[in-house]
Amino acid sequence: MIKLALKDLRLFVKDKRSMLITFAIPIALITLFALAFGGAGNSGKDAKISLQLSDLDHTEASASAIQIFDSLKNVNVLKVTLEQAQEKIKNGDEACVLIIQKGFSDSLTAGKELPLELQYDEAQEMQVGLLQQSLIPTVAMLPFNIGNAKAVMRNRFDNMVKGSDDSVHTQIHKESDGLFDALAMGVMQGSGTADIGAGFFGGDIKMTKLVAAKKDNTLGLVQAVAGTAVMMLLFSVVGIGVGLLDEKQEGTLKRLLYTPMNPINILLGKMLSANVISIFQLIIMFLFAAIAFGLDIYSHLTGLIITILATAYACSAFGVVLASFAKSRQQVQGLSTLIILVMSAIGGSMMPIFFMPSFMQKMAVLSVNYWSIQGFYDVFWRNLPATGGTFLSRIFVLILIGTLLNSLAVMMFKKNILKLS
Repeated sequence: MIKLALKDLRLFVKDKRSMLITFAIPIALITLFALAFGGAGNSGKDAKISLQLSDLDHTEASASAIQIFDSLKNVNVLKVTLEQAQEKIKNGDEACVLIIQKGFSDSLTAGKELPLELQYDEAQEMQVGLLQQSLIPTVAMLPFNIGNAKAVMRNRFDNMVKGSDDSVHTQIHKESDGLFDALAMGVMQGSGTADIGAGFFGGDIKMTKLVAAKKDNTLGLVQAVAGTAVMMLLFSVVGIGVGLLDEKQEGTLKRLLYTPMNPINILLGKMLSANVISIFQLIIMFLFAAIAFGLDIYSHLTGLIITILATAYACSAFGVVLASFAKSRQQVQGLSTLIILVMSAIGGSMMPIFFMPSFMQKMAVLSVNYWSIQGFYDVFWRNLPATGGTFLSRIFVLILIGTLLNSLAVMMFKKNILKLS
């Protein structure tokens, strides 16, 4: 029994593919998810959240407010025009914009509600929620810092006794002024009373979804279909590419080389079949999503077709180039599993990239998944036109990736596959 166990252990250690699946892949995924969920790599410091800020009031008070927002440790303020900010949100480049509306200075002086509005992309509600944790108490304290806090407090109490006699309001103002003086002294002494004051003064900001779900294309559905479709396509095209190695081992490739056919045509034929299968696989996936879950594909046919073609081109090239590099089927299968899972994790197939920290979002651009999923987001979520610069830039990158990988596959095919046949 012990000898049999030892024999199995020796075989396991010699099997590189089993070692890879057992140890390397879980370690890689644990590392990626730990980084994604903030379990490592932070060094005790929170990354700054980007906040676009548009000032429509253009007064000393609004300029002072901007300085206060800019002083927040975990917020990176970007001063832009409202049109620029909205364009970036619609293109998916930024999550939100804080608008200081006209009349901000007058509202501060009169102690009224501050005309502030936060327009945002519903797809990035998590990031916006984190941002609100810093904005709400900061907005609540603006009357203390640059406005008429005493008037704000009076107005709050006045609203509680609407319809009462003037004598009641006079008494309320007197009591309010006394309470304000006590709160202000607590703020100056840092006794913690500021938190009570902030809670009373509120931090009201009008919330507006600039980009939101339309018809049946909800955020979760788009993410589920696009993320899964691209990841599973990568696994499929690897199997298609492995067919080259099978043909080499079975002697089929050698017989083809004896024909008058140009050897490169063998690889081009494999690329063509991989593209056709990839296109049909994506079409079937999106048709299923439309029938089973109501994904509205018919209102976005042009953009959808363009993204499917570009995705199929890039992914099929990935499968062929892996087969051109490897020397055996086992090597391709082990290597491809690790690469695809890592690319899917950082590229947004396993979770939306806006859930990830900023440094991982920057890493995402290295994966095919990212550019393809963003293209589908442009089509189904952001409703960008097929002729728009943002959408076409994603398509261009996918085509560039496919072209580079196909060129590399041709070179490696001549070096590895033909030599070994």
